[in-house]
Amino acid sequence: MKKDLFTTGEFAGICNVNKQTLFYYDREGIFCPEVIAENGYRYYSYTQIETFTVITMLRDLGVSVREIKAHMEHPTPQALIELMESKKAEIDKKLKALEWSRKYIDNRIRITREGLAARAGEIIRQEIADRYLITSDYTGTDVTVGVTRAIGDHLDRCAELGLYSACPIGCMIPTESVNEQGYRYAKFYTGIDKTHAPAEAIVASGGSHLVIYDDHGYENVWQNCRALLEYGREHGLNLGKNIFEDVILDDLSTKGYFNYLVKLSVRIDR
Repeated sequence: MKKDLFTTGEFAGICNVNKQTLFYYDREGIFCPEVIAENGYRYYSYTQIETFTVITMLRDLGVSVREIKAHMEHPTPQALIELMESKKAEIDKKLKALEWSRKYIDNRIRITREGLAARAGEIIRQEIADRYLITSDYTGTDVTVGVTRAIGDHLDRCAELGLYSACPIGCMIPTESVNEQGYRYAKFYTGIDKTHAPAEAIVASGGSHLVIYDDHGYENVWQNCRALLEYGREHGLNLGKNIFEDVILDDLSTKGYFNYLVKLSVRIDR
């Protein structure tokens, strides 16, 4: 027996797999021993290591045995290029999704820490950085059914723009809409990273903001909007055109809809 041939067990050890995997691939006809001795023993060559590694990679990427077998039965340079290019595109998509997930996790940690430090019911001044937002206009009322449908439409828009992973949604409340009868939403928005901001994104200018947190869900949004505007009037502040409504703590970090921590913020223009 030549020294460049390995038994099934040896080859499995080199490739760090179970022998049963080699037996299975052999039965399916996608990766067979290079030599089968008269006594039925199977031997693999070192030249097969890369082929097996590629097959393992394709399986890890979710490529079916049938698809791999179809290629291995009729291998050509062009077919290999097409197979590799298609999988490269899938990998790029997965990497992008993972990148969005990582950024979401980082942002969720930051927001949750913000929620832990928040003092509900107090109006404070807070420096907020520029935010890049994907927005969807809303002309309905604050009735739950209408809002829910609009949020669904907004999520569809985010998906069309290639925004991956979970997308926290905030609302813009025009300051001029806040009165003794209530308020209205004008836009729904999703914050995105500057480096991935598409042309459709708008910039919510940063700077000093009036902020109030409330740990009763959306129960006191109207009263808190009025409190922010009244505070601005009392202190001679020129406030921005929109109040931003963001959920800081939700079902992932608190128990029940009525215990959400909601943040309202409005920019101080001067």
